[in-house]
Amino acid sequence: MRSTFKGPFVNKFDILEGLSENMDFDIHSKLHGWDYSANELNVRKIEGVDGRPKIQVRMDLGLMQMEWEGRPDGLSPNGKQTQLDYFLDRQKDSDAENGPGSFVLSREDCWELAQEAMKFYWRRISFFELKEYALAERDARHNLGILNLCHEYAEAEEDRQMAEQHTPFVTAHCTQARALSHLDGEQHSKALVEIRGGISEIENYLRKTGRFDQLEHCPELHFLRQWETEVESKRPVSPREKLSDELRSAIENDQFELAATIRDQLRSLENEN
Repeated sequence: MRSTFKGPFVNKFDILEGLSENMDFDIHSKLHGWDYSANELNVRKIEGVDGRPKIQVRMDLGLMQMEWEGRPDGLSPNGKQTQLDYFLDRQKDSDAENGPGSFVLSREDCWELAQEAMKFYWRRISFFELKEYALAERDARHNLGILNLCHEYAEAEEDRQMAEQHTPFVTAHCTQARALSHLDGEQHSKALVEIRGGISEIENYLRKTGRFDQLEHCPELHFLRQWETEVESKRPVSPREKLSDELRSAIENDQFELAATIRDQLRSLENEN
């Protein structure tokens, strides 16, 4: 029979027993009214018992909860805020002690970084769903840091290739976050600048890494190019742009008197500005 003595040295089983008596581990009540849907990401923002915001994702078998700040799981690996911070510090220390190029990431190191990247990925797509675009970009940039580190220092060629393959995808997410932020404010022109910048960034990366065959077949480039066309078609046209289009059409159709009138309107508009 287990002792009921509660002296200064409490048995760990007694502690667990006490917790189980006072805590409800069944999450059914937390899921009540929040049905799972396989066709969409089910995300909500809550306030934790610590008073800080959290993200919850409804899964088919329950839910996943993530921290709003820091690592999504709330841990501090190796005393650092993230694994990326830890390995960046190791890289700097290695360069200082043994010279540049001495740092190497083992397969296990890359696996640990990949596990962290997956956690940040889940939070990133959750931020997209919550329309927290600046935070989505922040988490995407964190993962770009992981990919860059693995590509530069991974010991295994397989890990370097994996980093190359995922970089366009995460870069596209960075671009998407910035563009969506502008579109939320009806700033189509600024969104187009971001989209075109993302296209250029991915194209340059593919050229830099020798993946020329992907310039026409990269799914991220295909998505961004289509999105560029869509945003351009919905962009409000300024009076000057409208008159310029009408002038071009008049000249192409030999409507020279109309073209002269439109030129006068354009000059008048420029003088007003």
